[in-house]
Amino acid sequence: MFIDKKLYWELEEFKEFNLKAIYTTKTFGDVRNEEDRENILKTLKIESKKIYSGYQTHSDNIVVIEKETQEYSEDTDGFLTDRDDVVIFTKYADCLPIYFFDKKSKAYGCVHSGWMGSFKKIGIKAIELLQKRFKSEVDDIVVAFGIGISPKNYEVSKEFYEKFKLQFSDKILENVFSKEGDKYIFDNQEFNYNLMIEFGIKNKNIIKNQLCTFDGDFHSHRREKELSGRNGAYIFIDNYRK
Repeated sequence: MFIDKKLYWELEEFKEFNLKAIYTTKTFGDVRNEEDRENILKTLKIESKKIYSGYQTHSDNIVVIEKETQEYSEDTDGFLTDRDDVVIFTKYADCLPIYFFDKKSKAYGCVHSGWMGSFKKIGIKAIELLQKRFKSEVDDIVVAFGIGISPKNYEVSKEFYEKFKLQFSDKILENVFSKEGDKYIFDNQEFNYNLMIEFGIKNKNIIKNQLCTFDGDFHSHRREKELSGRNGAYIFIDNYRK
């Protein structure tokens, strides 16, 4: 579960892995602003680390950060690495962050999964990439869902529902879509949860949360439209805990 640290929320369960996984608040600021980004470096004591981020396009593109990898990637919505000098940084305004950790290889990462990323199964592709590049086993992978918009605030169109219906099984759809009159409601976290379970991730290794960007102290595009700022999801090895 996420613990309120005022300027950000921190994922409690990742502490035992010497990982810090956080999600910033609206009070902290807009992470697109350089001044606010500098503040987070100081607050988290990560001035000595390199921040890796990308131009997010709701794609399913994931970069594995290695020694020669550039600190900024075009057309990228996720990162994975096993380096201890790296901070993975992704931006949000209702979409769902999905954090990953492999208990054996110590590889970790985060992907940006709005409905388009979820539709493209970016979370599953991250797991497949962990398997390919870090020899991860399904039983060793821990998945944590970050803070996104809750289903009660996520009304979608019939066309949206039909698009998913063409691609995914009725078993998955019945767990993630509900209908209230003429309205369709979509649960992005539950959708990704079902994909993870179907892929073979153990329920005990999946961490959910009940926070909502629309209702809480977060930037929300659905609430604020074009005036919305961005929340930051950061994940890195916490050298101070070693």
